[in-house]
Amino acid sequence: MEPKIRSLPWYRRWTWKKAMLRSMCLGIIAFATLAGLVHWRLRASLPLLDGTLLVKGLRADVTIERDLQGVPTINSESRIDTAFALGFLHAQERFFQMDLLRRMSSGEISELFGAVALPLDEKFRKHRFQATAAKVLNDLPEPHRALINAYSDGVNHGLSKLGAPSFEFTLLRVSPKPWRSVDCIHVMLTMLADLQQIDAENEIDIGLLKERVPSDVFDFLIRKGSSWDAPLDGSMMQQPPIPPEAIWSLRSEPDKQSSGVEHTESNPTAFLFPRKASEQRAASNNWAVGSDLGKDKRAILASDMHLGLQVPTVWYRAVMNTPCLDGKRRRLVGVTLPGTPTLVEGSNGSVAWGLTNSYGDFGDVIELVPVDGEPDQYVTPDGPKSIERFKEEIAYPGGSKKIEYEWSIWGPIVAKRDKRRFAHRWVGDDPRANDMLICDLETAQSTDSAIRSCNEAGMPHLNVVIADRDGNIGWTLCGRIPTRSGPPPRSPVDWSKGGQWSGYLATEDYPKLVNPKESRIWTANNRVVGGDFLSKIGDGGYDLGARARQIRDLLRNKTEFDERDMLAIQLDNEALFLAPWRELLMKAVQGNERSLSTEFMRFVQQWEGRASTNSVGYRIVRTFRIQVANHFFETPRAEKNAAQRFGSIPKRAGIKRQVPMAHEDVLWQLLKERPQHWLPSEFASWDELLLDAAKSTEKEMSTGQPMAKATWGASNMAEINHPLSMGLPIVTGWLGMPNLQLPGDNHMPRVQRPGFGASQRMVVSPGFEEKGIYHQPGGQSGHPYSPYYKSGYDDWANGNASTLLPGPTKYILRLVPQKP
Repeated sequence: MEPKIRSLPWYRRWTWKKAMLRSMCLGIIAFATLAGLVHWRLRASLPLLDGTLLVKGLRADVTIERDLQGVPTINSESRIDTAFALGFLHAQERFFQMDLLRRMSSGEISELFGAVALPLDEKFRKHRFQATAAKVLNDLPEPHRALINAYSDGVNHGLSKLGAPSFEFTLLRVSPKPWRSVDCIHVMLTMLADLQQIDAENEIDIGLLKERVPSDVFDFLIRKGSSWDAPLDGSMMQQPPIPPEAIWSLRSEPDKQSSGVEHTESNPTAFLFPRKASEQRAASNNWAVGSDLGKDKRAILASDMHLGLQVPTVWYRAVMNTPCLDGKRRRLVGVTLPGTPTLVEGSNGSVAWGLTNSYGDFGDVIELVPVDGEPDQYVTPDGPKSIERFKEEIAYPGGSKKIEYEWSIWGPIVAKRDKRRFAHRWVGDDPRANDMLICDLETAQSTDSAIRSCNEAGMPHLNVVIADRDGNIGWTLCGRIPTRSGPPPRSPVDWSKGGQWSGYLATEDYPKLVNPKESRIWTANNRVVGGDFLSKIGDGGYDLGARARQIRDLLRNKTEFDERDMLAIQLDNEALFLAPWRELLMKAVQGNERSLSTEFMRFVQQWEGRASTNSVGYRIVRTFRIQVANHFFETPRAEKNAAQRFGSIPKRAGIKRQVPMAHEDVLWQLLKERPQHWLPSEFASWDELLLDAAKSTEKEMSTGQPMAKATWGASNMAEINHPLSMGLPIVTGWLGMPNLQLPGDNHMPRVQRPGFGASQRMVVSPGFEEKGIYHQPGGQSGHPYSPYYKSGYDDWANGNASTLLPGPTKYILRLVPQKP
């Protein structure tokens, strides 16, 4: 009889191969289950496209038709119902974007992203925007407040009809908060903060420079205007001479005083609208031609607003067939901003309008004069005042941080060091200067009435270019303009004995232009006017003017325009700005060709004169310009030299930020006259400096690849990503737009950089919207599962003329009032 074999326990019967195999199977099952749950959750958060919904609060039926690209057409019987429907759409398609926009100015980003966002929240909490927004909402006229309330109801109803919150909230493991009417005001304040410096860093930096150098040197570096200027009134500024050696010299012993003021980082909304340092001065273009030049005697408007590019796109396209606040029914066509209920830019059939940042000066920095022996008091025209202190607590996952801010009677203390305090008097901190009256622009019936609506609206300070159905064109500013006792100061001032603002400019005193003789109007963040009007607007850091001049000249080159002619100007990438630099490079290497490679010289000679994707020559010339500027302002060596020459001015202070990019004339004046006392001490001659810049250019262009592959397109690749990509790089490829090579650059009409450029392009003639053109760098939906998540991106990148009006209807959603 054979012995009985005892059965081994299960854990001894498994071989390591079986164990591994079963573990892998269990892992696959677990992963598949998790992926399935995530997939279900993502699909559940897709917006509703078809069907009928019963809705409380609607006055009448509303239909929402979408085309293949997801562009909605809202058909309603009241502006209130239209606002509700728009809020519903924004919530379904873009709520995470809206949430970021409201959290930015309210200082609540840390609640989503943790302690890493605390510096950003602290910067915004300093301005107490929550109190400002509440006051603005409370003071709105009843029709405008009702519009916002209806929009907010629509947002919350749209949220309630999603099967799951937007996928971003799922990944961040937070629940979205309901939308409040006051959040619409926060969105507008966030946009204002992106267009202007909320803490006046430039003005403080310029003040530091002014303290360190003779007045002639300061006026030479921080000049009033540029030879590139192309203002509408034709005014030009006389450029200052180079200060002689007896006044100041780069090659003499430097003054080593300390500046005593701490510099703060600029562009606080880079989190939402990311842009690189070299791109911060670029912004937007708009122009119009009157009936004398427009085809079929039509006025035509073109506009492309430049912002940091991201996913989803900044703007949400919409068509609204609706009665407006004046009771008249109109078709509103253009773009809306998620978080607000109005048409931001577009056409109402009678009037079309486009926007660019004005770069005027709408804030002053005041250095507080301390009271002797009282460190917490300062001098005012009404006697000593005490510093006010406000305490805030910023919550974030796992903790909170308590902070305290100081305020003066003029505004928040935005910078302090040692015993010096700097306050900022800024329109953004004044509830009277912020409202939603831009809604009234929807009701404009002519250029004149549109200008009046713009002048009465409290909103970001923008150039508004207008065209109407009768063939008229015009320009003006929107936003409150301070009235001062003199021209806006460019550096900190002392208000202890007076000099405060006396209020805001009357609407009849606003600068404006209607139907100029040449029937052309253009703006591109440049100085638009001079004389008395400039003394009211001030200079908040105008763009160089090269874009504006190129647009002006292209408009003057033709006597008739249609929509495609206007698009061609938007897409123009001719490198007129860099042409002089190419000539300078050719002269710099003349006689020294052997010190540079034959390949380098060949590409310099094959200069195409355009920022095209296949151009090596363009990239060489562009790099050469930067290398020349680096010898003065950008390299660590130059920063060290600048600190020695001007005192311990912080990085990115006045000379570094203002001269190489914004004031090209400073460099060219030095390069043409070549004064020895302005030559950096490491060079024996200007020729040596330029040759060194050429050699540095070749070295940079040759790094790691053949020069033939160092095209402009290889450097200018689109980087349009979702905000979550910064914290979760693994999702970048899934959520981002394709990394295509982009033609265009700064200082030309086609402004296109990897993460910055035209957030939209629009060409429209009011009343003839079917002929209009529209581009957008991404789709309507912020959901990656949406069939139109990336719709329109290729047309934007390649410059294809796509239609402004939606195409044939693909989906229909009906909102029906629910009976009590």
